[in-house]
Amino acid sequence: MLLAWCLLFVGGRLCAAPAEPDVARLLASPTGALTQYKVDGWQTEQGLPLNTVQALLQSADGALWVGTAGGLARFDGVRFTTFDESVAPGMGSQPVFGFMEDAQHRLWIGHSQGAAVYENGRFREVLPPEVSGGRRVWAFAQAPDGVVWIATENGLVRWQDGRTRLYQRAQGLPTERLRALTLDRRGVLWIATSGGGLVEMTKEGVFTVHDPSNGFPHLQVRHVLADPRQGVWAATAGGGLVHLDGGATRIYTRADGLPTDHLTTLAFDAQGSLWIGSWGEGVVRFSEGRFSTLGAAGGLAGNQIWSLATDREGSVWVGTWVGGLNRLRNRAYVVFGVPEGLSHDNVRAVLHGRTGVHWVATAGGGLNRIEGGRIRVIGRAQGLPTEEISALHEDTDGSLWVGTYTAGVVHLTDQGPRIYGPEQGLPGVEVRAILRDRQGRLWVGTRAGLARLDGPGFVPVLDPGLPREGVVAMLEARDGTLWFGTAGQGLASLREGRFRTLTKADGLVSNWILSLYEDGAGSLWIGSNGEGLNRLRQGRLTGIRPADGLWDGLAQTILEDSQGQLWMSCNRGFYRVARADLDAFAEGRLRRVASVGFGPGDALRGTTFAGGLQPAGARDAQGRLWLPSANGLVIVDPRHPPGPARPPGVRLDGVLVDGQPQAPGAEVELPPGAVPLLLRYSADTLLHADRVRFRYRMEGLTRDWVEAGAAREAAFAALPHGRYRFRLAASADGQRWTEAEPLAVTVRPRPYETPWFIALALLALAGAVLGLVRLRTRSLQARQREMEHLVALRTEELRQANEHLSRLSFVDPLTGLANRRRFNEALDDEWRRARRTGSPLALIMADIDGFKAYNDLLGHLQGDHCLGAVAGVFAQAVGRAGDLAARYGGEEFVVLLPGADPAAAAAVAQEIRVRCERLAIPHPASPTGPVVTLSLGVAACVPTEGGKPESLISEADAALYRAKQEGRNRVC
Repeated sequence: MLLAWCLLFVGGRLCAAPAEPDVARLLASPTGALTQYKVDGWQTEQGLPLNTVQALLQSADGALWVGTAGGLARFDGVRFTTFDESVAPGMGSQPVFGFMEDAQHRLWIGHSQGAAVYENGRFREVLPPEVSGGRRVWAFAQAPDGVVWIATENGLVRWQDGRTRLYQRAQGLPTERLRALTLDRRGVLWIATSGGGLVEMTKEGVFTVHDPSNGFPHLQVRHVLADPRQGVWAATAGGGLVHLDGGATRIYTRADGLPTDHLTTLAFDAQGSLWIGSWGEGVVRFSEGRFSTLGAAGGLAGNQIWSLATDREGSVWVGTWVGGLNRLRNRAYVVFGVPEGLSHDNVRAVLHGRTGVHWVATAGGGLNRIEGGRIRVIGRAQGLPTEEISALHEDTDGSLWVGTYTAGVVHLTDQGPRIYGPEQGLPGVEVRAILRDRQGRLWVGTRAGLARLDGPGFVPVLDPGLPREGVVAMLEARDGTLWFGTAGQGLASLREGRFRTLTKADGLVSNWILSLYEDGAGSLWIGSNGEGLNRLRQGRLTGIRPADGLWDGLAQTILEDSQGQLWMSCNRGFYRVARADLDAFAEGRLRRVASVGFGPGDALRGTTFAGGLQPAGARDAQGRLWLPSANGLVIVDPRHPPGPARPPGVRLDGVLVDGQPQAPGAEVELPPGAVPLLLRYSADTLLHADRVRFRYRMEGLTRDWVEAGAAREAAFAALPHGRYRFRLAASADGQRWTEAEPLAVTVRPRPYETPWFIALALLALAGAVLGLVRLRTRSLQARQREMEHLVALRTEELRQANEHLSRLSFVDPLTGLANRRRFNEALDDEWRRARRTGSPLALIMADIDGFKAYNDLLGHLQGDHCLGAVAGVFAQAVGRAGDLAARYGGEEFVVLLPGADPAAAAAVAQEIRVRCERLAIPHPASPTGPVVTLSLGVAACVPTEGGKPESLISEADAALYRAKQEGRNRVC
């Protein structure tokens, strides 16, 4: 009936749906339209050497190699690693034009003066200057027999086991300026040239030239690519796209749908689609016989395309002339907005009709009706009083109730629209929810209160027990209870004619209710505006909050999929959690729920989803979830959620020993002494790189895993001599982890730490003990004669022991510095002495930055080692008679400096700070940097009559407080 009204009332022009894209086709294939790709970008600000990207390749280990006009870079999805002249001699900042990874996993690199190979962490040049002519190298191709063919601007090079042969005009080429290479399925080598057309070279070495004289459209061929099915494709700079298969040539130009005939590069994706780079019109995809284009207007950084590559995760990488690097990222869901044919991106509600019609409400674009892959828009021109649509409800007779933000509610029937506003009894014009209950009553929730349809109009519901706040969610339970969620006054229920309200005092996590859902077990799930969920079962309310494991506290809709997962939307994406886990938590069988969130890293166009109205989400007949957002509909298939299907692989990318790069291998050996070791690592995913979290453990040094988070390097300042195993693991969800092969690390001992030296020392000690035994025997024989002398000697030893015990009472046993008791006595003595002589007295107070976090993360044993090492710095700083370094308590130290003025004391403090930092003790949780640092406060005065030493302590402590407030790791 309603369709008949649409066709009658709307008119042909307004009812006509856009020809592209077809909605049904879009739902069947999430990447069926180029608008479904998320465009990411990187430029020099993110680490790219230069914004002109001329070559791209994903290597077998998952890394993306990027050739720019300013040099080479390796990208792991998060960071770019560049290679300067010290690492890549002869090509450090040279423009890079081409890549190939051969069967031995060597990376071939074409640059402006020749070609290099990267293998086992090292670069080496492969073409002598007389072969390359010092000219650009553009491309490589490896034949099945291992021969590598190289396209240069000095001709074609055949390379095998270091031997080269050069082909130029004299050997049959039409020009020496070559641009691209490919080997087709027959083993024929195809050569793209600049000015000589397309050349094919048979296995016998015979050249055949394709140019305008024999039907090929252009002499400038920018790229050639073998078709995995049959033949080759060629991109020309002015003649369009060419497919050659045997003797057949097919030319595609603007007349066939290309946006331009000036093409630059080609790449195939896993689905067999051909991607085409153009000069001036962005990226073109050729799929199922049709061309579609994405340019700067669609998010690309530029329309002049240099290079293309597809990776193993389905992304398409695009190198632009001056705009840097782009990635077209697959979405695991459909995003449906204005680019796909909707009237407006700000989608507020969605409803699946019983006849298969999808209704989509927008704020600003009216109502969209989707059926059979076609879209019809209903707005002011079709009789709606406004195009600001808020809520939807399908009535039992198939008619549609439409709530608006500014004009009340509209009833769409086959007779046309009927409008209800304040004149018809509504308490307000802003409608948020509509419900027809099983008794036939129609309820409308507005921001001004609840109303019920009564005859030709509405009447406000003002019953006792019903809050006066606006109603934004309604549900009729299977037992007949009506539930009303309010925007600030809790959850109301109507049963047997009586209203009752639940609030936070009854156990609700919030009085602002946004969504309601009844599951198959009869539990009512209640979504709040930021505080979490409630479950109501058999009269008992249980709260589940973000602290209990929810990814977010906002639940603007609650949908259940066929696998028992509850899906909620919020203002930073959407998330899911197993209903079984929620039930187990509510019943005390589980301490924390596990939820998975999907946000900006999952290629959303925006993270703000609709809420505070109904329905703010719906599940269609195929089980897909339709989630309205401010940037269009997001349609998720719960069977294929966003995120990686498996945990990412993890690899070690680089090893630096004392700052010098080493080739990663099965073992790393360090020289004796305190030699810094830096290990860099990454995961084998580019698509989900920002989700990956790492942890590592150096067996032999630590027992527990160190949670590194998103950090991609581990530093060890000074490993003691011995053998270790570095273990590394990665996860994209914090639950499933993969671990790399352990790396053996050996630190060679100093000569005096070797086993043979220790054995010799033990032998020497044994000889000394034997000598002492003999000496002792002789001493015993003479003891009787020397008894009186011995008694005196023992008495003297007892006196010395008492003095030693006295000294020990003034020493801190952990650090070897003076303890606080000794400091207090020394301060009193020096204060009195300075007062008598009128000389200055200075005090330094110091505190180790972030020491509690250090202790909590690494344990008390490491904390004690750290205190001992820092104490050594203080011990070295006091060299004058009268100076005293002491442990004041915990991680605090003091230095007493008699006769020192403020400048001298500050200089001593600065020296202590610098020496501590030079220790380079790793501090993974430091607020100031990667190593242990100190904050120091300095005070100095000339004691006077009436003054007290405590005043000096207070001044130093205040200065220390300022040092911490100003950022730590400083002297104040």
